[in-house]
Amino acid sequence: MERVVIYGAYGYTGRLITEEAQDKGVDPVISGRDEQRLSQMAEEFNVEAHPCELDNPDKLDSILTEADVVIHCAGPFVYTAQPVVESCIRTQTHYLDITGEFQVFEKLASWHQYAEEAGIMLLPGAGFDVVPTDCLAAYLRQQMPEASFLELAFAGLGGGFSRGTAKTAVENIDKGGLSAGSL
Repeated sequence: MERVVIYGAYGYTGRLITEEAQDKGVDPVISGRDEQRLSQMAEEFNVEAHPCELDNPDKLDSILTEADVVIHCAGPFVYTAQPVVESCIRTQTHYLDITGEFQVFEKLASWHQYAEEAGIMLLPGAGFDVVPTDCLAAYLRQQMPEASFLELAFAGLGGGFSRGTAKTAVENIDKGGLSAGSL
C-alpha cells in the first residue's frame, strides 16, 4: 500500500481528500501547521498525524522520508510550495498540489531537472480549477475543431470560497487573470 501524506489536511480541500482517501481504502498520514486542528482531525479520522511548520525542513523531511507521495493542500502556494517541493526532492517523494496559481506552475517547471534526477513527479494543479477546465477545453476542441477562440468561466454553487482560495485571490488581485495570450 502506498504511503500518502496530506499536508494541510484540515483545510476544506484537504479534508475532502482525506475523506476520499479513506473511502478508497487508503489510510493517509495527515500533516499541517496547526497542531490543534490536526490533532482533532486525526482523532476524528483515526489516522496518523504529524504537525510541521514549513520552516522546519528536518521535520518535514522526516515526515516525507517514508512517504510515496505528498498531496499539498496548504496555500497560498506561492509561499508554501517551495519548502514542500524541496523536501520532496531530498526525500524522493512524489508531489501533487491543488493550486491554480500560475507562479507555482512556472516555479515547478523550473525544478523539472531536479525532480527528474530524484526520480519523482512534480504535479501542480490537481485541484478543481485546473483539471475540469482543461478537460472541458479538450472536449470542446474535439467537438468544434474549427473554433479559434475559447473562453471558459464557471460559477460556484453558493458555498463561497475556502479560506485558502480567498487568501490566494487577495494575494493575486492586482495581477488579473491569466489568458492564453499571456503564456
